[in-house]
Amino acid sequence: MSNYRVCKIETEHHKSVNFMKFDDKEDAEHYAKNESASDDKNIYEVQKNHSGEFLQIKSYLNGQEM
Repeated sequence: MSNYRVCKIETEHHKSVNFMKFDDKEDAEHYAKNESASDDKNIYEVQKNHSGEFLQIKSYLNGQEM
């Protein structure tokens, strides 16, 4: 099971579109920041696995941490 994931969230409807799994926090943050820089319609949320439940630790919009 992956420790981190980046969830792509539609800003208009605030619903999850898809997600990508990561084992490393820095890789997940780097991916979220870069993807959000070129996508102004979605939020990229970095989430950490806590006992099988993913909880938000950071969010990026337009390449900036929210």
